[in-house]
Amino acid sequence: MFWQEDTKEEHFTLPETIQEVSFKIQSKILPMDHSFLLAQALIKHLPWLVETNAGIHDIGVADGNGWEQNKDGGFYYPSKRSKLTLRIPFERIEEVKELIGKTLDLGDYQVKVVKFINSKLLSDMPVLFAKQVACEKNMSEDDFLQLCFDQLSKLGIQVKKMMAGLEHNIQTDNNAIHTRSLMVADLTKNESILLQEQGLGDHRLLGCGLFIPQKGIETIES
Repeated sequence: MFWQEDTKEEHFTLPETIQEVSFKIQSKILPMDHSFLLAQALIKHLPWLVETNAGIHDIGVADGNGWEQNKDGGFYYPSKRSKLTLRIPFERIEEVKELIGKTLDLGDYQVKVVKFINSKLLSDMPVLFAKQVACEKNMSEDDFLQLCFDQLSKLGIQVKKMMAGLEHNIQTDNNAIHTRSLMVADLTKNESILLQEQGLGDHRLLGCGLFIPQKGIETIES
């Protein structure tokens, strides 16, 4: 754990430069580990994704509330509330809408993009969470936090509080990418936006280094 006190806020207007776009989808079944398959399918339709600082979120999984899962078998069954979300530059929003009506081919699985839901600005909340940040497999927690500290410092972010979480593997066509979750707290508004725009580490198209806002860290501190 890395922890420092004291924080400073500032006022500013949320930028429109990078936005999150969401689509309603239909899919009968997906593997829990579908990041690589999803990225490859999207790149076929939107080859410019590899040339921008874009990010692709996993098609979300939640316990209960309309979701059915078979975690032991490595699969789950998306509900009507399932959505596809990408983080892209503002000027690409109209282009990404070309996905509407397309069926993404994930090998043995398919995802139909039904309709555009919305685009929204990034958040200026002081607590951000990344489900996956790429790292070496045998890296200790302290070394992982030091790696993240160094990367955040290069972005100009003054790290005050951060906490490492669960480890995970993303399977690609020829290897596995090891990841760990990370929460960063007490960010200024500018730092929060910067971290969401730039991400942390490699493999953003596989969902790595993509930060989303959290309401707080009370449950972690307890």
